[in-house]
Formats: sequence, structure tokens, C-alpha cells
Amino acid sequence: MVPSPFLANGKLMSAYSSMLAKKRDKDSDISYDRHPMTMSDGGLVSLDWYPRRPLADPVGSTDVSVGSYTLAETKPASIVIVLPASMGSSNEHRIRSLTMSLFANGSSGCYIVVLNHRGFSRTPLVTYRVPSFNYTDDLHEVVEYLSKDYPGTPLGAIGYSMGANILTKYLGEQGNECKLSAASTICCPFDVTMLYGALAAPTLFNTHILQPHLTGAAVGFVKRHYDVIQSGARKYDLDGTIQAKTVLDVDKLMTAPNAGYSSREKYYRESSSRPYVCKIATPYLAINSRDDPMVPVDAIPIEVFRTNPYTALLLTNHGGHLAFLTGAAQKIWYIDPVVHFFKSTLQ
Repeated sequence: MVPSPFLANGKLMSAYSSMLAKKRDKDSDISYDRHPMTMSDGGLVSLDWYPRRPLADPVGSTDVSVGSYTLAETKPASIVIVLPASMGSSNEHRIRSLTMSLFANGSSGCYIVVLNHRGFSRTPLVTYRVPSFNYTDDLHEVVEYLSKDYPGTPLGAIGYSMGANILTKYLGEQGNECKLSAASTICCPFDVTMLYGALAAPTLFNTHILQPHLTGAAVGFVKRHYDVIQSGARKYDLDGTIQAKTVLDVDKLMTAPNAGYSSREKYYRESSSRPYVCKIATPYLAINSRDDPMVPVDAIPIEVFRTNPYTALLLTNHGGHLAFLTGAAQKIWYIDPVVHFFKSTLQ
């Protein structure tokens, strides 16, 4: 991958990419068909479908116009689930761009559904449980729902950063029983301890850009959902969380205990998806970058990818974290290989 001019540094590319979150252009200007879904524990997620949610049991054939496309409302040929990063949502430019390209250039009849995490993308947080790196239950329930309502339809999934870690862990947990036919990840951290170790390094980028951005977003989430998070039997130091200076402090005071761990260190260790890569029995493409300021190359289990025949690792020299911008037009480079991957695996 050749980085866009003036963005050869992974830190610069990552920061610049985050500024494009709300960008809309001809390759990303889409609208979703939203359907809330209540989890078994009462939690709520939002499923954003594109081009729309297909009928579970279509009768006959109905033409549906979506933009410049006309679809026959029949059983979808395939469905791809998208899991955003921490603090991310279906509205991000990178996800809208991937969604539009998958629909337009992937296998004919490919539908996309973005699983917005609890409390994000205008989804109310209705139980005290907050999204975390270790929590695969929501993904599992969505896969089960899709398998039931669209039997025989190949299912794929792609995850970004935290969503990538959740997806990788889920694939390993399911092993040979996994109902996904293919999966891909962008900037999976694999080792959450190393991820936060990289974030804690006292660099100018971390101190003045990355930590303030991540901490501010986390604190804002806690402020918006203060009463709901505190509604469970266990109480958290949310006032201390709101005063946190780093995202590591947020994890210590709220995220780790909310996820059921006695310490931040144990939460990071047991949330890591690295031990699950060897257990994956689903075609899996991971895309990472050597200059990712958040995911050290040492966190990636390269040798396991070499020995597990179901897995493939695409490791680029440039790309930053969730960026991969190439050319003067700053095209998102990984979209094409991801589209080709799903086109060849979701048959």
C-alpha cells in the first residue's frame, strides 16, 4: 500500500483519518434501515441494514428501488455483519464507504448490517452493561438471529479495532461450530495488554492527541449514561471516572469492574483475542499495519497465522490505525481486498 501524500507517518494518518469520520462523498453517501434488537439480558443494540432489511420469508418477488439500484425483494444471497470500533458507529465514513462498496461490488444480493454497540449511534443504554473488548454475547445473538431468519444464507462479518477483537475471540470460541462462513478484521489488537501499553507510552502523540481524544469520548459516554450504568447491584466510581485523565483510568474505575474483572490488568489479559486465533476454523482475513500507533507488531500472532490454514494475515508497512489512506484522493485501501475476499468466500 502506498500512503497518501503527507500521510506516510502512521500517527499522522490515524489522526487525519479520525477527522474524516463524518465525511460524505459519492462513495459513502448512504442511508440505513434501522431495526433495534433486544438482547437476552434486556440490553439494546441497533442493527443498521443496507440497502434495507430483507424479508425473513419473502413470498413472490417485489421490486425495491434503492438509489440507482433496483432489487428483487427475495432471499439475500449473503449477509455481512459489521462491528464498529470502540466509540464507533455505522455513521462513520469508513463504514459507510465499505458498506456501499460491498453492496455495489461484492456478490450480487449481498446485504450489510452494522451492529451498533450498546449506548452508541443514538442507541439507548438500557442496562448497566457497557461495551467491552471481551464481550461476544451480542454478536453471538445476532448471528443466531440471522441464521434463524435467513436459513441457508451465507453469513460474513468484519470488525474494526475493538469490534475486530470481539469478532476474532468469537470465531475462536465457536471453532468448528461457527455459523459464519467468512470473517475479516481491520487493525485487530489481538493483545489488549500491549494495546494499552502502547497507549500509555509518554509520547507527544499519545499525551496531546490520542489520550485526550479517547478519554474524552469515554468520559462523555459515562456522563450520558451515568444513571443507567449505576443502576445495577454493583456501584462504580463514576465521579472518579469522569475526572479520569487517561482511558486506562476509565478502564480501572469503570470498564473492568463493569465487565466482571477484579482489575484492569486481568480484564486486558482475559479479553485478548490472541489465544483464540489458533482455534479459528472459519476463513479469516486480518489486515494490520506495521506503523499502527496503537497495535504493536509484536501483538500480532504472526506464527499462528502461518500454521492455521483457515487464517490469512495481510500486514502492510503503512496504514496507521483504521486509516489505510492511499493516493491523492485518499481512497481507503483495504476496501478492495475485503470486498474480493467476501466475494470469493460467501458463495
